[in-house]
Parts: sequence; C-alpha cells; structure tokens
Amino acid sequence: MPPAKPSHGNTALLAGLKMENAAWQALLDVLREEEKALIAGDADRLALLNTAKLTQLQTVSDHARSRLADLQAAGHPPDHSGMTAWLARLGQPEARACWQQLNQMEQDAQAANQRIGVLIELRLATARQALNVLVHSATSQGGLYDQAGLAVAAHKGKPLTAA
Repeated sequence: MPPAKPSHGNTALLAGLKMENAAWQALLDVLREEEKALIAGDADRLALLNTAKLTQLQTVSDHARSRLADLQAAGHPPDHSGMTAWLARLGQPEARACWQQLNQMEQDAQAANQRIGVLIELRLATARQALNVLVHSATSQGGLYDQAGLAVAAHKGKPLTAA
C-alpha cells in the first residue's frame, strides 16, 4: 500500500510531535540544572527547579495523552508498537525522525533521573553521617543541649593528670 499523502491530520501529527519534543527538551534542561545544583550543594536552587520540573512533567504528560488519544482515534493501540505502525502507514520520514528523537529524549530523561537519585542519596548519606556524629557526641558527653534547645555544659570529669 502506498504511503498516505500528506493531509491536515498528518501535518497536525508532525506539529504535535515537534511540540512534544520541545517539551521533553525543556524537561531535560531542567534535569541537567537539577543535577548541577545537587553537585554544587545548592539547596535553594533545587527548590526553584522542583517547581519548573513539575511544570515540565505536566506539559510532557499532556502532550503524551493527546498523542495517545490521536493514536487511538486513528485505530491503533495506544502504545509504542501502535505509534510505529501509524507512522509506517503515514509514510512521513520527518514524523518518524521526531518520534525517534522523542524516544531518545525519554531514555535520556530516565538516565538523568537515575543520576539525580544517586546524587540525592549521596547528599542524604552525608546528612545522616553528620547527624549521627552530633547524636553520638550529645549522648556520650551527657548532652550538649537541653530539651528546650539551650546549650548546657558537658559534665566535668577528672582531669587526665589526676591519679
């Protein structure tokens, strides 16, 4: 069967894939910034990036839902194989290239998310170690702070030179 001639629907598909790719690229940019902030230990920047990341995730999700609805309306299952079949039927090399780019960006985002998770775990481990040092110090010296959070003197022991 010959490829379908370009139509308004095909143009809309290509435009939708381009917009979805742009949304994925924006998400990847935020993930890269988040990774840099974690490496630098910039907690203030992380809070701002979290808002941007959530916004981009919502945008990517909206585009994906729209694409899946279009895919189902075209009579294909709403999954990777359905999209591949739809693109093959339409015979649009540019749309197929956009789809492949979108798949690559999704893999890049998953890899960035895994790296970010490792960095977060490293930061948490460092914080846990510091907390353990403080707790150990407080309990072995009879407490550095009282229940109200006020500093108290450590118990005086015998001087090292005492017999």
